[in-house]
Amino acid sequence: MKSLFKLVLVLGLFNGLYSCQNDSGTTITEDRPYDEVYLEDIAEIEDFLDTHYVTVDADYNTTFTQIPDGGTQTPISNMPELEFKEVEKHDITYKVYYLNLREGSGESITKVDSSFVSYKGFNFSKTTVDSEDTYSQTVFDSKQSPVWLSLDELIIGWTEIVPLFKTGTYMAMPDGTISYDNFGVGVMFIPSGLAYFSSGSLSIPSYTPIVFNFKLYNLRRRDHDRDGILSMYEYGPNFVDDAIDTDGDGRPDYIDVDDDGDGVLTTVERSFTYLDGTETKTGYYPFNGALVDDPTTPYDDTKGIPSCSNDFTTATRLRRHLDPTCRN
Repeated sequence: MKSLFKLVLVLGLFNGLYSCQNDSGTTITEDRPYDEVYLEDIAEIEDFLDTHYVTVDADYNTTFTQIPDGGTQTPISNMPELEFKEVEKHDITYKVYYLNLREGSGESITKVDSSFVSYKGFNFSKTTVDSEDTYSQTVFDSKQSPVWLSLDELIIGWTEIVPLFKTGTYMAMPDGTISYDNFGVGVMFIPSGLAYFSSGSLSIPSYTPIVFNFKLYNLRRRDHDRDGILSMYEYGPNFVDDAIDTDGDGRPDYIDVDDDGDGVLTTVERSFTYLDGTETKTGYYPFNGALVDDPTTPYDDTKGIPSCSNDFTTATRLRRHLDPTCRN
């Protein structure tokens, strides 16, 4: 069974560097070029979309069936729910098709959050006999009961497509279970360059595009470096580029405990002192202040992390934990 999580293989240290024989005579095979593989992958995916229709049941489970000769079923490629996202990677503009079966009515998730999802993953292959094409599908991973998965630890296809959907609503049932409704549901068709690429297995051959049906029930915001600032705020605007690394030390801000490299921990730079009666205490500014001050607290809750000049509110201000010239 293939895991959704990124693969870390010793062999991967050598992939793409060279092809030779080591001292034991074992051949190390060079990875194929990403652009060459992508052209094959996208052709296979689009052929699958042209030759199959999808059935969606009441629980949003999907079944993909090949359209028979003379069949009148609507191919996936003609469905209004079919969309695509372009992803820049490996000097390639990947086109990642996905079915937006239901966007969801809740919160938007980011690529640095944890997702509560169920899913089914499969790959497909085509054989041609007497000029007749026949497709087979192989399920390689399935979680019908929801599990928590951190999006930034998954294959790129998941990291890019799942944030296009939202969570739903939920409520506790009398029997102690949780009922979810109006959650996001989709299907993604992922080229191998954004999945497992050359890392083959018994269930997923090397350079094979894969398909996932998924349901996004809930999310958890993460704080990777535990500095009190959610990773979604530290990653960068709109998540369209690589994560921001303010001090250029090779560690993006969301996993860096000293974002501006000034020798003062970020958590210290967002701290302040206040009087609670006659006792001096330490508080911590949130990234953004609250819309309304809580009268029960002895400080102003509307203040977010300030700039070095104590600007607490301007959205574009340079917060002091990102300003190496500023000292707390």
